[in-house]
This record gives sequence, C-alpha cells and structure tokens, in this order.
Amino acid sequence: MEVVRKNFKEALPLISASIDKADFLVIDTEFTGLINGRDVSAFDTPEEYYYCLLKGAKDFLLIQYGLCAFYWDHNRKCYMNDTYNFYLFPRGKVGTEKMFLCQSSSLDFLGAQGFDFNKVFKEGISYMTEPVETRLRENLLEKQKTQAKEKDAITIPDEHKTFVEDVCNQVRQFIDDNKSDEMEIEKCNSFVRLLLFQEIRARFKDEVLIESKILENKTRVLKVIRIKSEDDTKNYNAQKNEREWEELEEAVGFSKVARMISQSGKLVVGHNMLLDILHTLNHFFQPLPLDYNSFKEFSNCMFPVLLDTKYMSSLPPFKDRVNSSVLQHLFSTLSSKPFSIPTVGSLEGRGYRRADDKHHEAGFDAYVTGLCFLAMHGHLSRMRGEEHARPSATSAVLKPFLSKLFLCKTAHQDSPYMNLAGADPTPSRDHVFHLTFPKEWQRNDINQLFSPFGPVTVQFVEDTSALVALSRREQAAGVLRALQARDGVALLPYSTYKRLIHQTSSRSDAASGDCKTVCVLNTLFMAIAFVCVAFVFLYVVLFMMECVETHFPRCERFPLLDQIFQRFIL
Repeated sequence: MEVVRKNFKEALPLISASIDKADFLVIDTEFTGLINGRDVSAFDTPEEYYYCLLKGAKDFLLIQYGLCAFYWDHNRKCYMNDTYNFYLFPRGKVGTEKMFLCQSSSLDFLGAQGFDFNKVFKEGISYMTEPVETRLRENLLEKQKTQAKEKDAITIPDEHKTFVEDVCNQVRQFIDDNKSDEMEIEKCNSFVRLLLFQEIRARFKDEVLIESKILENKTRVLKVIRIKSEDDTKNYNAQKNEREWEELEEAVGFSKVARMISQSGKLVVGHNMLLDILHTLNHFFQPLPLDYNSFKEFSNCMFPVLLDTKYMSSLPPFKDRVNSSVLQHLFSTLSSKPFSIPTVGSLEGRGYRRADDKHHEAGFDAYVTGLCFLAMHGHLSRMRGEEHARPSATSAVLKPFLSKLFLCKTAHQDSPYMNLAGADPTPSRDHVFHLTFPKEWQRNDINQLFSPFGPVTVQFVEDTSALVALSRREQAAGVLRALQARDGVALLPYSTYKRLIHQTSSRSDAASGDCKTVCVLNTLFMAIAFVCVAFVFLYVVLFMMECVETHFPRCERFPLLDQIFQRFIL
C-alpha cells in the first residue's frame, strides 16, 4: 500500500492495527546518500564504523520507508503481509526547516530503479524528532494563550501608509456592500501583512476577521472574513486553534509510525540494517549521540529486539551455501533446496506478492527481507525438529542473531557485527601492517612484495601508503623480519600505526585548543589597546578645545574623563 501525505491520516489506523497483530515487523529505507566523510576501512572497529556513518546519518535525508507486518492467518494456515511504502519529506511549514545533502551516486542509482523523486517532494509525509515536536507544542500552547492580549502598535512607515490606507478602504467597501462573506487581499511582503493585520483588526474589530492563507503555489495572502454574529468570532478562534494543532500533527507525520514500531516491542527485521536504524533513530526520535556506547544504549532502548538477515545469512548453516548476501541473490538462494520460501498471502491492495518484482522500492524490499527471514528460520527450525515453529523474539533458534547488526566492510576481517546488547567482537590485528612505498607503486607491486607470505588484502590509505592484511596470519612475525629492512618501503605493525595516528590526532586537538586560546588573548589585548587609544585621542581633542592650563592641564568640564586619563594613561 502506497502512503503519501494526502492518505496518511486515513491510513494511520490501518498501520496501527497491522503493527498490533504482527508476529514480526520488517523495515527498509532509502536515503539521499550514504557516507559523508572518511569511508569505512576494512580494519575499523565497530566503534570506528559508527563514527564513519554518523555524519551521513545526520546530513542525508531519509526519503522512503518500507514497513511490512507479517502475521499468521489461522484460517488460511499461512503467513499474510500488510506492507506500506511511505514517501517522506520533512516540510519546513511549522518551524521544522531542514537542510540536507545529496550524494550523486545514490540519486543516480535510485533514478535508475525508477524512483519517483517528484512524489517525494510534492507528496512526501513530514516527520520530526521528539525534541523538535516538544518545542513546537510548547510554542503553540504559549502562542494560543497570549494571542488575545493586545500588542504594542507598530508605527506605519511613510512608504507603506498609502497602500495600507487603500486596503483599509477596500475592506470598508467590502463591509458596506454586503455582497460576499470573504475577500482576498493582494499579495504583499510579510512586514506589510503584519501592518495590515494590525490596522484591519484595530479599525474593524467587530466587523471582520482576518487570517493568513497559503495558496497552492505556496504564496501567502490575507483573507478577510465577515462577522455575522458574536458566535462567529468564538467559532473562528476555536477553529483556528484546532487547525493549528492539526497542522502540527501533520508535521509530526511519519514519526508517529516509527514510535508505534518502537512501542510495540515486536521483533524488527531488516537486511544490512545498520543505516536503517541510524536514520530511524536520528530522524524520528533524537539526534544520534556522539558517544558510541550511548548510541548502543539508545538503540537497544528504542528497538530491543532487532535481527539483521545479512548477519544471519553470514553464519552456518547458511554461510557455505550463500555465495552472495545481496538481498535479491539471497532470495534466489533461499528459493532452492535445501531451503524453501513459505507461501505468504496478502489482502487486496494491502501487501505484495512474489510476482510484483519491485526491487529497491522500500516496501517491496522489506517484504522480500521478510520472506528470506521466514526461509532461514524455517530451515533452522527443521534442523531442530520443530517443523511448524513460528518466529518469536524469545525463540531459542533466533537468540544467536538478535541485536547484532552486520558490518559488511569489515566482515571478512573478523569484525562482522555490532552488538547493540553487549560487547563487540575484538579481533586480533597482528596480521595487519601499515606499508609506506614509492609513489609509482601499484597494487601489483604490493602483492609482489608480500608474495612469499601468501595472499594479502590491500586497502590504500594515501598515494604512498596502504594497510595490508595477511591471509596466512602465522606469517606475521616473518613479514616484519624480512621487510623492515627493505629499501624504499617502511613497515609498521597495525597497533603501532594506530597509536601514532591517535597521538597525532591528540596533538592536533591540543594545538587547535592552544590556537583558540591565543586568538582569544590577542583579541582581548587588541580591544584594550583600542580603548586606550580612544581615550588618548578623545582627551587630546578636548585639550585642544577646552584646556588652558600648561603641562597636562585638567578639564573642569570633564572631570570623570580627566580622572580616567590621569590614572590609567599618565
């Protein structure tokens, strides 16, 4: 089911019901970009991995969200899916103006898949974090409490007097003619609108109401409404207040769905879902914390039962049979023996079917992820002799996979996951070295250098340096002995390299702090010097104009200045 701004309100009860009845939920997302800054290294720890993705999760926009609720239908004896494909765009209508980045490769990829960007910007559902929502609710309450109080009148500038007077005459004529109930005032800037609000209310307080209206093309005009009875004013104010609350609720938008998912406590499944979780937390709950452990606590609090099918497929008994864990490839593998994809139905217009083939649409990818999860869960259950077991957050068969998010770029170096509910893996890096080499070297030269010690993984750091990992880890000691004395290259153990990087970073931070201190002191000294020079200059001017005494005469007309001069300058 496609959900956009115009049908979001009516779809919300359906979404809530789907979440409530679900055995498990599956999510998938699409963004305007992935990483903003240093790319993830194959040798990063989970904490370093988080810091690499953090800035991107804050700077890029989440533009599509897929939610698939799987539930068991006792009558049909099969799983059913309710799937929702949300188009999202945070509108700046109610104080939520947002700046964001786009990554050309990400947009190019989405465009190639037929992604409808026009639907995002024209029909996308708004959203906001909880702190922003709280602030806007408090502001609106305060505004509605104080709006009846009289405010100090603004003096009308001469250049606007004629226009304001002309409009007031039009309003007077509108009242006297008694031909229509409303009139629209021609477009004007925000300051002139404020002046018109003030003058029309002051002159025609008991005869008309005035309100601001936004047209389809987003321009703002003023609308004057005739008062027919005393109840009109009361009804208008009540309706206006209600409309303002409705606009705020619309601005909160999809955040309500994200919070429903969190509050349900249901098992939430995703595929390679670290970025999905980062964006979900940052855009709908609170800004992501800078501290890694705080992030883990935050995530585990909001979503205590997560399962990443990419991590699940990377472990036995699936690891040896899954050649590629890309979602479509994984689905293809799990569709063949010894695995099987169960039958999953849907009500008309409420979900997907396998034949739909809408890859990279967030809702469809969430649906396919759910099918893969059911296939892997079914296979594990059959291995345990539990043929008809249904997935549950408390299921023993799922326990090894819960709250562990796959780290695809470090997985082959023994750091395959981030554990949100416990300690992260701490793999050895004794087989990894930092190599400095001549600028003209290519990857083949590095492979040739290490060839006596077997295959290596190479990740370039700069034009003349790279991180090199041995496949044969037992050869690490021999590498140092053989290559440290080699001309034209320099070799460091990974631990030494990281320590040097940390020391350099610490010195840089300290130098930056010292530089800021020096800048502040320089500014202070310059300010003091400027004040002293100003006093001297002023005293000299007064001396030339007023003073008649000889040798630093005192000015009787300026005793305070003279005291300052005598004390601090002389």
